[in-house]
Amino acid sequence: MKKFSEYLKYFVCGVVFGIANVIPGVSGGTMLVVFGVFDRLTEAISGIKKIIHNLAFLVTFAVGAGAGILLSAKVIGSLFKTYAVQTNMFFIGLILGGVPLIIKLGTAEKKVKPLCIVPFLISMALVVGLSVLEKLDILSMNVENVTGFDAVFSLKMIACAAIAAVTMIIPGISGSFMMMLLGVYETIIGALNDMNFYVIIPFAVGAVIGIIFGAKLISLLIEKNKLMVYSAILGMVIGSVYAILPEGFGFNLQTGYGFAFMLIGMPLSALIEKLGGSEGDAN
Repeated sequence: MKKFSEYLKYFVCGVVFGIANVIPGVSGGTMLVVFGVFDRLTEAISGIKKIIHNLAFLVTFAVGAGAGILLSAKVIGSLFKTYAVQTNMFFIGLILGGVPLIIKLGTAEKKVKPLCIVPFLISMALVVGLSVLEKLDILSMNVENVTGFDAVFSLKMIACAAIAAVTMIIPGISGSFMMMLLGVYETIIGALNDMNFYVIIPFAVGAVIGIIFGAKLISLLIEKNKLMVYSAILGMVIGSVYAILPEGFGFNLQTGYGFAFMLIGMPLSALIEKLGGSEGDAN
């Protein structure tokens, strides 16, 4: 029964990760941290032997992520358009509900030091700065219509996907935001809706390359100085709350409803984190 609950947790986390990386401003990496699978995932894909050893976990997570991406391209996208305030604040609730876990993971081996404020503030400023760029609406949104195999386009898509995928697992940084910076976001969303595999396949290849590279880098950084890395992660997570504040947020009825959804998201985050036990038990 415990194994079932563990893999159910991994599937649900995959779904949320997939949804988050399609929606601009929402960080899939943040969702990994608040649900307690960030260390597990980055460690599991940091080498060929580890990938083989953790294959069942990775397949379960990947299936969930694929389902989340398809779901967000169809259903969640319409929710963000129709109920933007409530949906964004639900995600804010998920994020805030995971903050105690981030602090617990970061201080598991060492106590907080005054120097921790430096990576915290730098990373928070980075996320807020990137979100300001997004809100200024200066990003390229050109759609490329691809109806057949194109080697140059495929190489471009692999490169863009690899770059975006690295940011997908970094807490606080939105993978979809990076796709917007690279000018391929609308092309990918259109391809998902139309099931255009001339776009989806090269993008998927690049995403796998980027996620594995990014995971290896993050694993090395955590191994070197876990406390400072998690201080930076906490800054990114807090900064991401500002990043996904919706238009229309303020002293109004919509925001009042939004707070209700935020209060649902906070305990839900803790519930999912506890579903399969701690990360240490899952390894």
